[in-house]
Amino acid sequence: MGASVNDSNAGPIRRPNVLLVLTDQQRHDTLGCRGLTPCRTPALDALAESGISFDNAFTPAPLCVPARAALFTGLYPSQNDMMSNETGHLLSCAMLDAFRGAGYQVGYAGKWHLGESNIGNFTDRHGADSTRVYTEWCLEQGLTDGWMFNDPKTRTARTPSMSVPGAHRQELPVDKTNEAWITDFAIDLLRTRDPEKPFFQVVSYNGPHPPFMIPEPYFSMYDPAEAVRPGNFGPQPGEHPVHRASYWRQLYLDQGDSFDCWRASHAVYWGFCTMIDDFVAKVLAALDDEGLRDSTIIVFASDHGEHLGAHGLWQKMSPFDESVRVPLILSLPDGRAGLKATSQASLIDIAPTLAALCDVPGGRWEGRDLLAGRLDQSEAPPVHAMHKPLGDWMHATDWRLIRWDGYKYTWHRGMEIELFDIRNDPGECVNLASDPGHAAMRARLADALCAFLERTDDPLAPDWKREHHARCGNA
Repeated sequence: MGASVNDSNAGPIRRPNVLLVLTDQQRHDTLGCRGLTPCRTPALDALAESGISFDNAFTPAPLCVPARAALFTGLYPSQNDMMSNETGHLLSCAMLDAFRGAGYQVGYAGKWHLGESNIGNFTDRHGADSTRVYTEWCLEQGLTDGWMFNDPKTRTARTPSMSVPGAHRQELPVDKTNEAWITDFAIDLLRTRDPEKPFFQVVSYNGPHPPFMIPEPYFSMYDPAEAVRPGNFGPQPGEHPVHRASYWRQLYLDQGDSFDCWRASHAVYWGFCTMIDDFVAKVLAALDDEGLRDSTIIVFASDHGEHLGAHGLWQKMSPFDESVRVPLILSLPDGRAGLKATSQASLIDIAPTLAALCDVPGGRWEGRDLLAGRLDQSEAPPVHAMHKPLGDWMHATDWRLIRWDGYKYTWHRGMEIELFDIRNDPGECVNLASDPGHAAMRARLADALCAFLERTDDPLAPDWKREHHARCGNA
């Protein structure tokens, strides 16, 4: 008998299964159902049609380890000591631990990236999480190494060496790609699960994180001419100096400051997203084959976004929406379908939402149950995000942001703030921080950010207070 919740009228009721699908570095505008780009995602569109699409969803940190740790622990990176890709090693995993404690069989296929050799501490079965093993798998079959990070042409000669925005065709069969490898392992986990237990299955893809190196037919699926130059492409007049000095600005300039230099990158990025969508379709088909769709909650999300040249930047780690806004879909077996939620949501809300849906006792969640309140509050409730630079080479500083009531306020430690009117300036092109007409909103958001830093015991709260008092004293 699987884990169950007690209902005095109906007796024991089996808890629903959970399928959590994660991608890496997928922008919110890649969902075909949103109609914002030519990118096609029929599997995810159908998932949205069968559930709820949270079109105003954000990451608590636009970097892999902090974002994923926040999702799986329900705590902000400043609380779980997982601010860095280099030093992050998860010691506790509240969401997976809670579901295992409630009798779920936890399976994990694909990217983990939360510490070396610790995934087995939080799962019952796992695999396809080692890119080294994937490389060996390719070479054993006489194939080229499918792990594109190992190809020097996909990386910059700068130090440290990061992936470049250029697009490259991958000479590999689609069914031998890393995404296919992860998909096959996930399907095997579903088919060989313990039928006496409900399952919590994670499928975590490495794409569409760059390098943009994918095989045909996806490489040529979209015409670069279809890419439309965003209004905020390239450096913006009066931009904050932190963006001008950024390492990612140098990689943007290396690629070229004309949008024509970026068209192929956009097109192949969309092809990457469509390729992953086709693999998601395979996982969902396996779910149907096993007769599990009607008893499974399905979540789709990405850990953070991608600039693709917006604001003259490459990759992520900035507070701009291209970096912090993410796709988020929740498909429920209870009949709620075709809903578009405009209320702001965060990846940190996934743990408490799933725990509430499955009646799983939770731990200390900083997020909220997304289904406990209204779905149509537009710019409410507030969401927060944060970042710690990976090193001095980034030429950046720590930042904290609050996005609320149509505005985004970002504090860059040791530097001036940014304030954007998101409703009237969705591209975040005009910094209103010094505009006297927005002094009241600036003060309101500053107070709200201060309250958040104090409530979460943020280690930078003393720096914030000192700098805030200095700013107010000079006002």
